[in-house]
Amino acid sequence: MFEHVKVPSDYSLGYVHRTKNVRISILKFKSTYPDAEKGTDPVEVYIFSPKRRKVGSVMILQGLGSRNVLYLLRMAYYLSKRKIEAVVPVLPGNFTRVAHGSVSGKDYFSSDLGKMTRFWEHALTDLLSLLELLKVKKMWHERNCLFGYCLGGMIAVLLNALSSDFKKTIIMMAGGDFATLFWRSPTLSFVRRELRSGKGEEHGMTNEENFYDVYRSDLERLKEFSSVQEMLSSNIHPLLKLDPLAYAKFVDTSRIVMLEAMFDKALPKSTRDILWEHLGKPKRIKVPSSHVSWLPFQVLAARYIMKLLKEQGAED
Repeated sequence: MFEHVKVPSDYSLGYVHRTKNVRISILKFKSTYPDAEKGTDPVEVYIFSPKRRKVGSVMILQGLGSRNVLYLLRMAYYLSKRKIEAVVPVLPGNFTRVAHGSVSGKDYFSSDLGKMTRFWEHALTDLLSLLELLKVKKMWHERNCLFGYCLGGMIAVLLNALSSDFKKTIIMMAGGDFATLFWRSPTLSFVRRELRSGKGEEHGMTNEENFYDVYRSDLERLKEFSSVQEMLSSNIHPLLKLDPLAYAKFVDTSRIVMLEAMFDKALPKSTRDILWEHLGKPKRIKVPSSHVSWLPFQVLAARYIMKLLKEQGAED
């Protein structure tokens, strides 16, 4: 599934803005994923670099759609002013990388599991290839953190199962159990319309109760697998192969912190709880906000990132 991860052979890195203490640049390279949808290539990455010696690195992963991106860019700028280099990749299918004829964020959840799988694979391939490039260019600091919001938090779980390069990871407003999300999340009402029209029948997803039964049975089977590749090679439901729950057992619990919105209506509480449990019950902090109302206060999340970086040891 991830055999196409490699250091990009060619890239461009140019400054788009400078302030007294920060350089903002855009890194671009051709995706190494071979099945990229039209409109999703090249990879685009915003990099906020302190002009003085940096004391850490953070990679910030966006949520579904485009509205959250500007808030996260402000968070990146805040961190860079405090000597932390902030890397903000644009995920394929989101923001400036929307597939031709689609809508920002829509393709990560679909009754068409082939298409949905391609977008998740594409995102992971791009992020792992980006990480390899940052390491080669000595742009990934020993003191580092991965921050993922919503979709980005789910992808962060998969990244941690596939890479040990993230010292700490903050998963914010994220959940697992895609069967429940498909049928119960208000955000995914468009998927339910597809299922009710008969799409997804080939994977048994159109009958809600039967779908739950199959999914619950396969969740129990996750205990059988000793590696990610073994899980991916199995005959469990193809949707589960994208679900953070399937990757959680391969993640170091001590590296994870979950930030959970107390008034989150976008993600059913059961989906947040089950992800926390499958991750081994890592540290969990409940935030008095809804799924999106924390965004204007992104500085508070930035300060928590700074705290986690400081705890990793003295500055170089």
